[in-house]
Amino acid sequence: MSYINLHPTTLLLAWIGFALAIPSFSLFALIATSILIVILMMVSGFARCWSLVRRTRVLLIVMLLLYAFATDGTPLFPGWVQAYPSYEGFMAGALQAWRLLLMIAALAVVFAYLPRQKLLAGIYVLLWPLKALGMPIERFAVRLWLTLHYTETAPEVEGLIARWQSALNLPLQMETSITWDVPNFTIQDAVFAFCYFALIGMILW
Repeated sequence: MSYINLHPTTLLLAWIGFALAIPSFSLFALIATSILIVILMMVSGFARCWSLVRRTRVLLIVMLLLYAFATDGTPLFPGWVQAYPSYEGFMAGALQAWRLLLMIAALAVVFAYLPRQKLLAGIYVLLWPLKALGMPIERFAVRLWLTLHYTETAPEVEGLIARWQSALNLPLQMETSITWDVPNFTIQDAVFAFCYFALIGMILW
């Protein structure tokens, strides 16, 4: 995807638009989107994208179980009399987990395409309107960048206690300075945004 030269803010806005639109996607649109995202993950580096996706597996399982046990309906297992998961809840939870998985996978593709400096520049431009309200967007963008950086570079550990300790321990080497360049928007960004959001509108029509 290196031949695609888009402004990082354009890609972030595209992901935000996708996240807002996906709850209204039909089953066919979800299947087509799943195939497209898998292709983009393979092009962007499947292993790197999947490492981010797999970190959310516990969240996806919890969401599925919550829907299954909290929604009334036909028992998924007829022999269960109390606290049974329902078929309707299981299907609703699976659908929501599928949508969330696609959102996370799409975000992983964006992260794989954008170096951290470009990602920081995109976040900075995206938050620029909030500067008029007094929000320190530079500080917020840098903190978000550091969170993403240390999340990505954190070692994989087994066990819940070990994971908590890894999350609470600060890295030995901290970033002393962070710089980024904000690129200019180009005609390619305008064409991409028009075609992309036109396609989203057609899917939702």
